[in-house]
Amino acid sequence: MALIPKIGVDLLESETLTQNLNFLSPLGFRFVLNRAPNIEYFCQAATLPTISMVEAIQTNPFVNIPRPGDKISYEPFTLTFRVDEEMKNYLEIYNWIIGLGHPENFRQYKNLDTSRASIYSDGALIILSSNNNPIVRISFEDMFPLSLSPLAFDVTQTDIEYLQAEVTFRYRQFTVNNTV
Repeated sequence: MALIPKIGVDLLESETLTQNLNFLSPLGFRFVLNRAPNIEYFCQAATLPTISMVEAIQTNPFVNIPRPGDKISYEPFTLTFRVDEEMKNYLEIYNWIIGLGHPENFRQYKNLDTSRASIYSDGALIILSSNNNPIVRISFEDMFPLSLSPLAFDVTQTDIEYLQAEVTFRYRQFTVNNTV
């Protein structure tokens, strides 16, 4: 199959070009995290992380030749969410980090549970179409939190700006799948 349509072939009829000419909106997404279900409804921003591969250099007497490497690297995933009034979504992440880190007592670690499902969690960034239908699912495997941003309480504000938190996750990999 040719990637460039032949002269006289209508571009819209070509099998290699997209039929959907709508742009992807940054407003259409949802994030679900199995271990912290209260985050889903308060998500404000998510950034699909960088994926990269280091090149391998094939030496040559004349010039080094770049070749594709064999290891893929994933940058951390950052998510911003509004904190609910009872701080349930914030505390889900906070307690997860406390249990993974160096707890002060055995009860904190026991509350975490040492099963794989308690240490790691799978999550998904679901991209929505312009009609708010799921079109792409980006699945993150074996996520765990690295950091949780501070919450700044301030009585000097003139307008109410609801508190937001940012959580940074590491994960094993992410995969992208079309849902349509």
